[in-house]
Amino acid sequence: MISKEEFRNAVIQAIKRVKDIDHVDIANDEDFSHVGLDSLDAMDLVLQVESITGLNFGEFNAAEARNIDAFYVKAEELFGDGT
Repeated sequence: MISKEEFRNAVIQAIKRVKDIDHVDIANDEDFSHVGLDSLDAMDLVLQVESITGLNFGEFNAAEARNIDAFYVKAEELFGDGT
């Protein structure tokens, strides 16, 4: 599993790609809607994080990851065994 800081950086990069913006200012516990992501963007965000990190979230429910902290917890649940 990648570190939380590496995961955060991947999510920030993914948000930039999904929203086509240059700067993202979001706290780990701040809802993704703060940076303009909506439910339609959620799957795109997951796909971008997969592309950046190499992790495969499979049938991941993107709605369960409303912020970076929650997304990381779900990633730990899926990949905590080192896969």
